[in-house]
Amino acid sequence: MVSVFSHSRRVPYPTPSRRSFVVLSALAGAALPVLAGCDLPVVSKGKGGSASSSRSSTTAGGSASSGSSAKAGSTDWQKLDAHIMGHKVSVEVSPVIRQDEKTSIIALRLTRAKDDASIDAVVANSYNGNDNKLSISNYLGVPSIFRPGTGASLVKLLDLGSGRVWSAINGSGLFLDLAPGEKISSFLSFGKVDSDTVTVMVPMAGFVTVSVLEADAAKKADVNLSIAQTSLDQSSHAAPELAAPVTIDRYTRALDDSTSTQAGGKDITVTLASDVTFAPDSADLASGAEAQIQTVANQLKQHPDGGTLTIVGHTDDVQDDAYNQTLSDKRANAVKTRLEQLTSLDKWKTSVSGKGESQPKVKGTTDQARAANRRVEITLTPTGGTARKGASATPNNAGGATLPDPQGPVAKGSEGVTLTSKGTDTSGEVIITLDHVTRTGEYLLGTITCTVKDGSTGAPLHALLEDPQTLLANQRGEDGGALPTFNASDGLTLIAGGERIFAADYRDADTEQHLPLTELNVSDHLKAGIASVCVVWPDPGGDTVILDHPEGKYSPKGTAFRLTDIPVKNS
Repeated sequence: MVSVFSHSRRVPYPTPSRRSFVVLSALAGAALPVLAGCDLPVVSKGKGGSASSSRSSTTAGGSASSGSSAKAGSTDWQKLDAHIMGHKVSVEVSPVIRQDEKTSIIALRLTRAKDDASIDAVVANSYNGNDNKLSISNYLGVPSIFRPGTGASLVKLLDLGSGRVWSAINGSGLFLDLAPGEKISSFLSFGKVDSDTVTVMVPMAGFVTVSVLEADAAKKADVNLSIAQTSLDQSSHAAPELAAPVTIDRYTRALDDSTSTQAGGKDITVTLASDVTFAPDSADLASGAEAQIQTVANQLKQHPDGGTLTIVGHTDDVQDDAYNQTLSDKRANAVKTRLEQLTSLDKWKTSVSGKGESQPKVKGTTDQARAANRRVEITLTPTGGTARKGASATPNNAGGATLPDPQGPVAKGSEGVTLTSKGTDTSGEVIITLDHVTRTGEYLLGTITCTVKDGSTGAPLHALLEDPQTLLANQRGEDGGALPTFNASDGLTLIAGGERIFAADYRDADTEQHLPLTELNVSDHLKAGIASVCVVWPDPGGDTVILDHPEGKYSPKGTAFRLTDIPVKNS
C-alpha cells in the first residue's frame, strides 16, 4: 500500500471574470464551510413525491432501469443507483422535453436510501449542523460564486455522435438537501436539444441515455411543464448564454512531452516541441523529430478527403526579430518537407509560415517559458470534419512509444489498487477500481469506484484523482481563474499509442478555460463508503485501455497508480 500525504493548497481567489467558476471544494480545501442545504418551496419534496404534481409513479411509459438506454420516442425514465461521496442515492432521469423552440426541460428525482449512513459517519468535518441532511447540490450543482447551488445544474447533456455538450441554463432550487428515506425533485432547463436521444451525465452517479420528446408528450412522460417552469422562474441565477451546445474537444500529449494534440469540431492542432524537433539555433531535423512528424502524418491519414493544412514556426525571444523570423520560416518548411516524404499532401491545401517570437505561447523569459515558445504548430482543418475514420476499430499507434514504467501500484481494473491517503489530521485506505468503459461514438464513458475502508478517519480523494502537473490551471495549461479544476478528478488519463489521453473537455460561455467532462468536486475526506467518479475520454481505439494517474510536480508522493486490462464494451 502506498501512503499519500496531505497537500493543502490554500490560495486566494483570483479576480473572477463575469462568470468565472469557483469550485465549492476550494472553500472546503481552505477550511471554510460549504453552505448547507435548505428547504425551498421551488423543490418538490416528500417521502413519495414526483416531478409531476399528479403522480408518484416512477414513469408513465414503463419502469425505470438501472443505467440503461432509452430509444428515440420512449417516455421511460432511466435510473441510476448512485454512490455520491459515500452516500447511497438513487437518481431517476426523465426524457428531455422540448418546451418550445428555445428551451428544453429535464427532471431529476433523487432519493436517499433509508438505511444510508449518517453524514458524520461518512465525511470528516462535514459541517452538517447535526441534521443529517445531505447537501447534494455540493456535488450536482454548478460550482460558481455567481450561480450558487442552482439545483442539479452540473448535469450535462451529451450528443456523443456529433460531439456536443449542453450545459444547464438553470436549475430549480438552490441547495438541495436530503434526509435518509427522503425524495426530492429538481428541474433543469437547457437550450433547444435537436437530437432524438442524448446521454445524460449525472455527477457521481453515471450515464444514462434518454429520448428527446416534443412538449405534447410531456404528460405521458410524467413531466409537468407548468410546475417545471414555475420552479425554474423562482431561480435568480439563470444563464441564458449557455443555451447553445458547444463542441466536445480532445487533448492528448506524447508520453515524452514532445508533442501535444488539441482537437475540436473543425480543427486539429499538433504542437511540436522545437527542442526535440531541431538542434539549437538550427532548422535541421533532429533524431527525435521522426516520431513527432509521424504523429502528424498519422493524423492526416485519418482524413483521406484532405482539407486545409497550416504549418507555423515559432521561436523564443533570445535573438533579434530578424533572426527569429528567418529561423521560424526555415523550421516550418523543414517540417513540411519531411511530412511530404511520410504521406501524400495532394488533397491538402497547405500553407507554411514563420512567426518568429511574435506569438509566444507562454509569457515570460524563464527557461521553461522560452522552451514552450519554441515550437512548430500544425493545424488540420479536414473537409469532412475531425471525426476519425475507423477510430473505434483500431488504436492510434502514433509515435510507437513503449509503455512507461508505472510510478505506483498496478492492477487489473476489475481488481483495483489500494492506497493509503492522508490528510492533515486524518487518513484512510482507498480501493480504486474500473470494471469497464463503454464506447459511444468517438468517446469512452467510465465510472471509477473509490471505496473507503471502514475504520478510516478521513481519506482525501482529490490527491488520488486530480491532475498532478497543474496548479490553478487545467490540463492544457490554460491559466487564470481555473478554480473549477482545483479539486477535480482531471488527472485520470488513458495511455495508448504513445500518448497520454486526458478527459474530454469543452469551453462554454461560462468559462474562459476548457473544463473537463469529469467530476469537479472530490474534496471531501471520507471515513467510509463509496464515491463514483464519472469520466468521458476520447476513444483511442482498441479492445482494452489502461488508466494511469501519474505523479507530478504538485502531487504528494504515493498518489500514482495504474489500472490495466480494462475492457471496452460497445454501447
